Amino acid sequence: MKIVICGSSGLVGKVLINELKKRNHTIISLIHESNNQSGKKDFTWNIFSKKIDIQAFSNADCVVNLAGSNIAQSWSKKNKESIYHSRIDGNNLLFETLQKLDIKPKRFISASGIGYYNDPLLEKTDETGSHGSGFLADVCIDWEKTALQMNELGIETSIVRTGLVLANEGGVYPVIAKFKKIGLIPTTGNAKNMWSWIHVLDLVNMYIALIEGTLPQGIYNGVAPNSCSQGEIAKRIITEMKNANKFALNLNFTPNVPAFVLKLIMGEQSILALTNQNIYPAKALNNGFDFQYETIQKAIHQLIHEQ
Repeated sequence: MKIVICGSSGLVGKVLINELKKRNHTIISLIHESNNQSGKKDFTWNIFSKKIDIQAFSNADCVVNLAGSNIAQSWSKKNKESIYHSRIDGNNLLFETLQKLDIKPKRFISASGIGYYNDPLLEKTDETGSHGSGFLADVCIDWEKTALQMNELGIETSIVRTGLVLANEGGVYPVIAKFKKIGLIPTTGNAKNMWSWIHVLDLVNMYIALIEGTLPQGIYNGVAPNSCSQGEIAKRIITEMKNANKFALNLNFTPNVPAFVLKLIMGEQSILALTNQNIYPAKALNNGFDFQYETIQKAIHQLIHEQ
């Protein structure tokens, strides 16, 4: 298959490309102009000026859009506009581009986030759950609306609402595990807050199943089947580090940064550190998707022992 990937420079994009190449797929990376400084003759686009190399989509079987400004940057007015428009305008530009093609891709897959749902959300919630409110929810709602336009072109469209991605190379794990070698793993707000997480390899395999059609089109929660508290994650990191004899100093301590401190420092953006959601991947499980890392024990064990 010929697969066009937008947002290939991010954590998920890099791992996805690597796994797809192992399966002998042809990969076309559509790189944002601002990231194409190497002089390579890559296909490029510019979401904000609506420039795009339409040749990238010639005879493509599938388009995957992972592009979007980093939500971990400060939520200034300018950055919030970038977070929003990089996602919504990106999907709109892709829709306008694919609309012009005589031969259209069979499938289109767009990232989204579990920020779509209410937060806090303690009751186990699957893809049928209602959307929340606030900045992240508004971004996800419009992100998905623009993706679903692809159905109008007869393109099978899927959306992956991604949770907290666990990987050594990026995502939330390097942040919470920054001090793991001394046995000190901080928690934020309430250590009992539920985190809906997913190992990066499971997330990538979900994308691959949608690309190859072994999962039917639709909206999927890109999370593991077993959400857990951030306190459990911190303790699991300490346990696995101890088992692997990787401690420089074994403190076995999980200090807490209170919610009010985070709100004072981060303002509205503190929702990222204080997230408390119990999201369930019902659609993936109901369609036979096999999670390699369905428990936090398996996920953390792999991250620590495969470093």
